[in-house]
Amino acid sequence: MKQGSAQTVQRIYDAVQELLSGIIGKEPHFYMKAYSGGSRGHKAGVSAKLASNYLYDQATTLSSHLANTPTIEDRGHYKQRGGTLPAGHYSCYYIAHHHIFGECIQLLMATDARSIHSPFSPHPIPDYRHDDFFIHGSGPKGSDGCIVPAHDLERQRLNRAVKDFPGRVVLLVKNVVYQLPAELDGQFA
Repeated sequence: MKQGSAQTVQRIYDAVQELLSGIIGKEPHFYMKAYSGGSRGHKAGVSAKLASNYLYDQATTLSSHLANTPTIEDRGHYKQRGGTLPAGHYSCYYIAHHHIFGECIQLLMATDARSIHSPFSPHPIPDYRHDDFFIHGSGPKGSDGCIVPAHDLERQRLNRAVKDFPGRVVLLVKNVVYQLPAELDGQFA
């Protein structure tokens, strides 16, 4: 795709398949397992206490796969882990030294990622979960919506590709599941 004189490339994150794919510049095709939400993508081999604190047991629950499941903390303790990032488009920006994630890619939401688009509603439903999202490496917490690639070498290759690409890199997030507001019992009203 061309936009003015700058080139734009699109990658895709399929939330159901947990698959990040696409081509950026001259790099070979990206096709990697990647996790989003519910503490998935955490580092293996952490203590049972950390696993309990970061609610690893929520990784397999339905709510951890819903894009409008918010992160809930009380005095620094997790009560609920956030779900996957919302569907839509995101602009990708390389960050050399993030204060938490180190080298990563920041994902800035486009307008279509700020609403739930349902075949059951004639109008988009506002999604009140507007966090900063990133593509970053695994850590003890795992994901509350960010994308965490399963293999760090592939994540590093992706970082370099976004950094070195002379145009714009866009991520399309698709196949995301939501709990519609009528099912939420007024939780977001």
